[in-house]
Amino acid sequence: MATLLQGLQFYPGDSFIHRLDPRAKLLISTTFLLITLIYVEVTVTTIIVAAEALLAAMGGVVRRWIKTVYGSIPFIAAVFLVNYLVRMLMPGQPPTQVILYESFAAAYRLVALLASFSIFFLTTTPEEIGMTLTKLRIPYTYVFAFISAIRFTPVLAEELQTIMDSQRSRGLELDKGNPLTRLKRYIPILVPLIVNVLRRSYELAEAMEVKCFGASKKRTYLKELKLRPKDLAVIFLTLASIAISIYFKFINPIKIP
Repeated sequence: MATLLQGLQFYPGDSFIHRLDPRAKLLISTTFLLITLIYVEVTVTTIIVAAEALLAAMGGVVRRWIKTVYGSIPFIAAVFLVNYLVRMLMPGQPPTQVILYESFAAAYRLVALLASFSIFFLTTTPEEIGMTLTKLRIPYTYVFAFISAIRFTPVLAEELQTIMDSQRSRGLELDKGNPLTRLKRYIPILVPLIVNVLRRSYELAEAMEVKCFGASKKRTYLKELKLRPKDLAVIFLTLASIAISIYFKFINPIKIP
């Protein structure tokens, strides 16, 4: 879990992806999401993952992007297992190899979904995310709550790792035993983590109250978002990709291996 949270932390850089308008990057991630949901074929998912890897390389965040995928392995395995068991228990199920293929396709699509938004978070500052959501007419109170959660993510990941290391040094074995035993052994880790979360939330609430949060209805920023020609070009190409995907899926379907 700590690896997954660290993989979603902003990584400073001056790459082409970092300099893109956050609205363009959000549209790219949303496009990957839509195409992954529209097409269930493994071939399309592979193309999406390859495109995401290319963007991660362009942004210089390949290692952290891989961390996101690596940290999500338990969730991916759970999706595969649940999908496989449900299909096996349904009456009139197809051959086993078909069920295995469909279960793998579902888990593979989850990889594409997580990896797409990982690039967005790795190359976009919390301030830019807040400005983007505000531009989308989302109330600032909700935006602030979301941004605060993003800011606390790397802190919680570090605290989680510190608590786990401390408990291991005291003899707590987290990697041995059956799943139920392992789950019980995580209680000494979750309790101090929850206490720290509540303490930080209380401190944040006090700081917001001191600074009169919400006194002004209009939110202003030192830096305003402006779409440049390269942002418009990326947005145009992204919208064209959505249109092409919808056309070949619903209007003029093609067979994809």
